[in-house]
Amino acid sequence: MAEVQREFLLRWIPQDGGSFLELDAGDGVIGSHAVWLEEAGWLGDCFEERVEAARVLKKNRPRSCRVGAGTEAMFGKPVDLVTARRDSSIKWITDRISDTFRPRRVIFQARDPEPGIFKAMNQAGYRLDHFIHDDEYYGWKG
Repeated sequence: MAEVQREFLLRWIPQDGGSFLELDAGDGVIGSHAVWLEEAGWLGDCFEERVEAARVLKKNRPRSCRVGAGTEAMFGKPVDLVTARRDSSIKWITDRISDTFRPRRVIFQARDPEPGIFKAMNQAGYRLDHFIHDDEYYGWKG
């Protein structure tokens, strides 16, 4: 399944590089879309609040690892893609999408589809571009 997701992601994103914000990054490899983006030349930040996972993330992704909280500062910077795994982070992102924080692409991972998220993203100007396994890929309509 991961190979299908990787192939779709690399067709879906702009090939000229970009910036990402990965919340709930885990170890930075398993289940990560951003690791593939880094391999394709993108730059960004990965956040993980769980101590043990953050330790492994720092080892696996030293270029982009940011441990703990502090993601609020990222919302003033332009970002091309945001990805999140936990329900709390997904809600946090949907609550903050605005004129000042409008990533071109958003990926919500590893959860059951929730109709409220589809509605919130649509109202914010995003469309569901694709659904693979438990991952929802949203693109900004603007």
